[in-house]
Amino acid sequence: MDEQPPILPYFGGAPGESCRVAVVTAWKEKNTTIQAALDAVMSTDLFKTAQSHCQAEIEMYNRASGVVCLLDKESGYDYEFTYNSFWGSDDGYYFDGDYDLATMFPQTANFTKIGDFAPCLADCYTGLGNGCDLYKSQGWMTNYGKVPTSEYCDMHWAAIDNGYNAIKLCAAQAVANPSIDNTQEEGKIKEDIVSAFQIVQATEGECAYKYCNKPVADAIESTICPNASPTSGSSSNNVRLFYSGVSPMGLGVVMTWLLAARNIFYF
Repeated sequence: MDEQPPILPYFGGAPGESCRVAVVTAWKEKNTTIQAALDAVMSTDLFKTAQSHCQAEIEMYNRASGVVCLLDKESGYDYEFTYNSFWGSDDGYYFDGDYDLATMFPQTANFTKIGDFAPCLADCYTGLGNGCDLYKSQGWMTNYGKVPTSEYCDMHWAAIDNGYNAIKLCAAQAVANPSIDNTQEEGKIKEDIVSAFQIVQATEGECAYKYCNKPVADAIESTICPNASPTSGSSSNNVRLFYSGVSPMGLGVVMTWLLAARNIFYF
């Protein structure tokens, strides 16, 4: 059977997998201290439990990375940033779902707490909304707000972010175990951590969708919230108000729309 060629920006197939694996392999050959630290995490039983439980989500992440890798090559790397370089690594470990899962363990203290998060990662790239203010205030995001919306959408970075959030939620469901010393009020029990990551997955997905599919997003919002004015760009305040004003049944409808839209436009 002939190999299915890529259908960009929706499907990378075997070429996309080869592209991302080549980038990750080149990084691994450097034997960096970051790799050593992540490899140490990946050797733990806790990581292996999450990894085994979340294979579907890791594969989704890797498919998205393959598409983004091919889009990078197709563009001739004509943009200022790649996905990896934006996040401070030209080496490519953000193209691997297993390695990105490993990064979540120090961030969440081995899933004993929620940790820091941004309700809208798209705002981190573009700087047009306040959904990334926490990361911005911490000072480590040197490339905050430097990516044009057109690049963010054209290169389908949201697909990797969606995969990241899917892995994180899955891992929380598998291994979250809040510490009795946890000082975060929202993370006292496992269900709190899982719920927090469900909300982040929904708000970030909705925010990305508004950036790149604005006419459809406005139509969905006007249907569910007829008194709301159409959105302009992105605002995490809009995101929070939108969700706080929707009934649980309505929120379920919104999340169904978002997940369906993600599957249509990003994979």
